[in-house]
Order: sequence, then structure tokens, then C-alpha cells
Amino acid sequence: MYRFRVDSREVAVAHPIQHVVIVGGGTAGWLSAAYLNRAFGRKLDITLVESPRIGRIGVGEATVPTLRRTFAFLGMDEADWMPKCNAAFKSAVRLNNWRRPFPGTTQHTYYHPFFEVPEPMVAFERSFHARFGRGLSLAHFWLSRRLAGDSSVPATFGEAGMSLQRMCELNKSPKPLPGSDGPNPGFRYAYHLDAALIAEYLRDLAVGRGVKHMQADVDSVVLNERGQVQKITTEQGIDIEGDLFLDCTGFRGLIINQALKEPFVSHNNYLLCDSAVALPARNDPEGQGLRPYTTANAVGHGWIWEIPLYHRDGTGYVYCSNTTTPTDAERELRDFLGERAYDVPANHIKMRVGQNRRSWVANCVAVGLSSCFIEPLESTTIALIEYQLALLLLHFPDKDFDERRMRRYNDLLYAAYDDLRDFVVMHYCLSNRDDTSFWRAVREAPIPDSLQEKLAEYAESIVTPDGTQLRLFETRGIWAILSGMEFEFTKPPPAVDLVDEQMVTEVFAQIEQERQRLSATMPGHYEYLRALHGEHQPSAV
Repeated sequence: MYRFRVDSREVAVAHPIQHVVIVGGGTAGWLSAAYLNRAFGRKLDITLVESPRIGRIGVGEATVPTLRRTFAFLGMDEADWMPKCNAAFKSAVRLNNWRRPFPGTTQHTYYHPFFEVPEPMVAFERSFHARFGRGLSLAHFWLSRRLAGDSSVPATFGEAGMSLQRMCELNKSPKPLPGSDGPNPGFRYAYHLDAALIAEYLRDLAVGRGVKHMQADVDSVVLNERGQVQKITTEQGIDIEGDLFLDCTGFRGLIINQALKEPFVSHNNYLLCDSAVALPARNDPEGQGLRPYTTANAVGHGWIWEIPLYHRDGTGYVYCSNTTTPTDAERELRDFLGERAYDVPANHIKMRVGQNRRSWVANCVAVGLSSCFIEPLESTTIALIEYQLALLLLHFPDKDFDERRMRRYNDLLYAAYDDLRDFVVMHYCLSNRDDTSFWRAVREAPIPDSLQEKLAEYAESIVTPDGTQLRLFETRGIWAILSGMEFEFTKPPPAVDLVDEQMVTEVFAQIEQERQRLSATMPGHYEYLRALHGEHQPSAV
């Protein structure tokens, strides 16, 4: 950096970053390459180094709605990329057996839908705020009626708060058919996608826009006298220098942990599941429709995910290695799937749950699994990559690598991670299951102090965003989990007792009318995807 004076003011001019080297492919690497390329174009030279021998983990097949904005930023059209990636829509998560069934029932089930006010309900939302102000939520009135013993109000806020849960139960698309002139309800949705295919799509997109792709195996990471990464050497005998390095090497943390020695902070004391086994499974959309939601089935030593894609289901078992073995976990998964399971080898994964003390060190930024990881119960993996890239763009350095810029990046990411960790831990700590050694261990596991404080506030219906920059799961999503897990609220906000009951009744009646109308008019999920694919029929596996 050099300085000069303009009208008695000292102005600093830094040397800009010119060469970015991304080590590692997969979703993290190629999304990073496409994102930075889209932002800076050919002003930034980007090289991605990817080993041809290291496979991709591919557990991030379910996403959250933020990905829609990211893909729109990249200029990706659903009509193009979804058929090529065998993608489907995701409107919610259905959670089965996270608590003991009610007496006389065989299964405990609730939904976490993606809340957003549909377009036809915008006028209703404005009317709601005009009547009750923005300080009160519909969830507060739902809680007041539930605590008063009103059995006409649904047991969970996910069902009471909007019509999307009913759309999930009916396997409906969140959008009208392509080319139709029917009204678009404007539901919030995400995607189920084939992780390997989306990485390939992003690779082709990025390379087509000027990103250099090098297939090589890293032999060593060379640091300079300032403790920065000077270059990486490869087994193929090629040295690759850069100004800024992105570590997208997954749980290995090849640069951030191995070369730069940044410590990793484990959160396995809060989240006990540290392993997974994944299998592809058959689906039958012609006969049974295609579910527009992820299913998380709590089982003996963790939970089994079911992610419906256009051509198959992605399934896997997230489990605790302290209470079961990989062999037993695979057997339990295959027994759960029955004849649906493909007769192929399972993919066993050892998960690293937690975060680096710092994800940006010197001239290296860890992105994706090399930075932080929360078990995939609420599909946060790709969302955290998106957030990291947005933060990096906001705090993009020059060759001076200002410490304040790096510190703010690390602080924001650390706080966002802790908030998401609390949200996932909440699913476990509110469970009353004690039927296996795993669930008994869950009941004895510590709860983060930050979550303890939130739960104390939630009990008195003080449920508001906590101020972190990353808000994947808004207030209404928190209400959906709390009500679904039968959280013991003590009282609604006192203000609801001062509101006209008739107005509240009208609000719930409007929601029910919208629920019935959309149930009758929205197309099936599989019907929509068939129209999107046209004549394109993907392979069975």
C-alpha cells in the first residue's frame, strides 16, 4: 500500500487482489468460483484446482430458500438447470417421531414449512398489521387460543399459520404450471437437487465465463515469511501462486487446518451425531406423487433423511458413532428403505461438527465444510456457503489484508453459526424420547447457554430474531418447531388479551379459505416437474 495527499487529505491506495486460487471442487468450490466470477468478471483471475481422485460427499441435496436468490444472482434459470440436475421443489421439512407418539397413536409428526405471505394474502397481511400493529404476530393469537383450550385451532402453528402445509400433504407444487395463466401464490420454496450434478452445472457455468479449471492433486502448501500462503505445489509438478486462497477441501481443511494450523472447535458435545451413511432409493412419482418436502425420521441412533428428486430419493442415516456402528447403521437404513434401496454400496461419511476458531486466516478463507458444519437436519450446509460468499464479497480484501476486515468477517460468521446451531439443537433438547441409549444421551447433553436464554424467552412467547445477520429461519419458523415439539409455553403476550376476538376469528377464517382454494387449484408437484422436463427423461439411478 502507498499513500498520497489530496487537498490536505491523506488517501491510501492498495494493490488489488488479482489472482484467486480455489482449492477443491464440489458444491463449495464451484459455487465460490461462479459467485466471485459473477461479481468481478474478468477483472479477477480465478483458478480452481480439483483432485480427480477425491470423491464428493454430496450430503447437501436439500436446501433452503436463500439459494433461489443466489442462483438468480448467477443468472441461472430454473427451466434450464432444474431438469439437468434432476431437481425438485422443497416447501418444508416433515419431522417424524422426534417425540413419543400421543396415546393411541403410532407416530408423532409435524412440519416446518417455509413461511412467506403468498401474493393473494398480501392484502390480508396489510390488514392484519393495520388491525394489530407490527409488534404482534399471528402466532401470538394462535398461542392464546391454544392455551385457552380452543380445540378448533390446529395443534401446531405450522398448520395454523398458513396454507403451505396442506399443499405439502397433498403433494402440490408451490408454483402454477409453466406457461399457465393461473395466479401464482408466491410461496417461499427451496430445492432438492443432485449434489454431483449441480456441482457439474456450476463448473460448466464458471468455466464458460472464464474460470480456469485445473485437475491436479495438492502435494504441499508453501507459506511465505508473513505466514501467508504463497503457493501450492501439485503431484503433477505444477506450482500455483495466488493472492487469495479459498480452502474448499471439505472436512480435511487442507490449508486452513493442516497448513495454517487454525484450530477447529468441535460442537459434538451439543450435537451428538458425528457420522452418516447415504444410499439412493427408488421412488414412484407416477403412482404416489412426489413429495415437495424433506422428511426427517427420528430412529434409534439419530435420524434418516428422505429427499425426493425427480428420478429417485436421496436417503441417508445421520447417527452417533458412540451408540451404534457403521455396519449396524447401514443395516438399519436398508431395513427402513426395504425394497426401495438400490443394491449399490453405501457411502459412509465421518462428519466434523463444529467450526474453525477463525475461518479467515492470513490470505486464506475456508468455505463450506472446511470452515464449519452443522448436521444436515435443517439443510444449512449450502446456505452457510452462500452466507460466507456474501460476507466475503462485502469484506473483499486487497493485498494489505486489513485485520479489522478479517476480524469482522470471522465474528459475523461465528455468530451466525452459533445461531443456526442453537436452532438445530432445539430439535433435540425438546424431545422426550428415552427409548435407546442415543436418546438417553441426548437428554443428558448440555444445552448452549445462548439457547437456554432463548428458551426462557420463548416460554413467555418472546420469539423475535436475535439480531444476527443470517436469518435463515424467521420467527414463524421458530414457532413451527416449538409448537411441533410441544414446547411448554407459559403465556401469550399480554397485549393479545386487549384485542377484539372477532377480528382474530376473521383472520383464521381467511387463512382457511385460502387453504381450501389453493388445495383445489394448485398442480401436483410431479405434474409441474414433468412439464418442466418436457421430453427429457433422466436415468433411473
